[in-house]
Amino acid sequence: MANIAVICDREFFQPFDQRVYKEVLTLKKAGHEIEIITPHEITETKDIEGVKVHCLTKKGIPLSTAFRLIRKALEKKYDLYYCHELDPLVYSFLLKWITKKPIVWDCHEYLVPMKKELQGNLAAILTDIAIKIAAPKVNHIITVDNLLGRELASLKNTTVIPNYPRVSDFPDSERRISKEIPNLLYVGGLTEERGIKIMLKALKIVRFEIEVKLTLVGGFYNKDLETWAKKYDVKNKLDIEWMGWINYRDLAPIFSKATIGLCLLQDQARYDRAIATKIFEYLLMEVPVLTSKGYLVEKLIQKGKCGKAVDATNALEVAEGIMTLLTDKNLRNIGKQGSNFSREKFVWEKREKNLVKVIENLV
Repeated sequence: MANIAVICDREFFQPFDQRVYKEVLTLKKAGHEIEIITPHEITETKDIEGVKVHCLTKKGIPLSTAFRLIRKALEKKYDLYYCHELDPLVYSFLLKWITKKPIVWDCHEYLVPMKKELQGNLAAILTDIAIKIAAPKVNHIITVDNLLGRELASLKNTTVIPNYPRVSDFPDSERRISKEIPNLLYVGGLTEERGIKIMLKALKIVRFEIEVKLTLVGGFYNKDLETWAKKYDVKNKLDIEWMGWINYRDLAPIFSKATIGLCLLQDQARYDRAIATKIFEYLLMEVPVLTSKGYLVEKLIQKGKCGKAVDATNALEVAEGIMTLLTDKNLRNIGKQGSNFSREKFVWEKREKNLVKVIENLV
């Protein structure tokens, strides 16, 4: 049994980091003692399914938060440090130099394109430099898809563990789809790049023809966009349920009520490198998918015969896609096909043994 410190780049609880959660439970199940160290609004210690979570306040400048995380990571003798995302990677060399213990870095997404999109060219350049300097110094890299895995393998030994949903988090249960009012569902960040404006405009068109609801699980990163969206909802009486970020463990009942799952990515290059986790969650819970044409996800949906792809930049075409699915007599079977397709290989339980193997080879 190894004592492992899992260090998070951002708050573990808000929004709930499902990848860290799944990895921690996998390692705990394998007999290891795990503790999570994470930034948080206040300093406190929590417990999640028998795993201690050390929450450290984010007060002050980012460097002070990093210092608090490092200090906490050094308070106890750990056998391995499991660092998530960019900031813990940057200071992982310090942990390794002081403790002489192995470091595993988990890269959740394409950090350089993401930084460019959210913070501009300079942030992207600095991120690229930081990764190229720090990543070769860790003992192993874990990431989410094959393309990113091939990029990172040039820096260090890399294992790909896709962020598929756990079957145990989405148990078989009776689907509670409303027979009266269809319910569209979107889960994730609410941004223009991920289609929130098109989604609302399409919903307005659909509601001229069919009474339908929209449930949004996730939050905004831009206050102006949030203001626009909520005003648009009220003005057009769209009947949207704004749920905000919720605990990953509470998603299953929401999915069980969904008629169609939405993933309307706009024309952003970084989104065509991987398939969003929400797609596999929709499929697992028998929710047919309406998604964007021209992306990897379109090929997946076509192969599984579990939804429809449209030009997601065109609100009218999105609306027509929604109505086509809603009026399809085989909609329920489409959902079941998607679930069977997903359970064959797109679930966490099929890949978690690879995580355990990496960790146990290092401790």
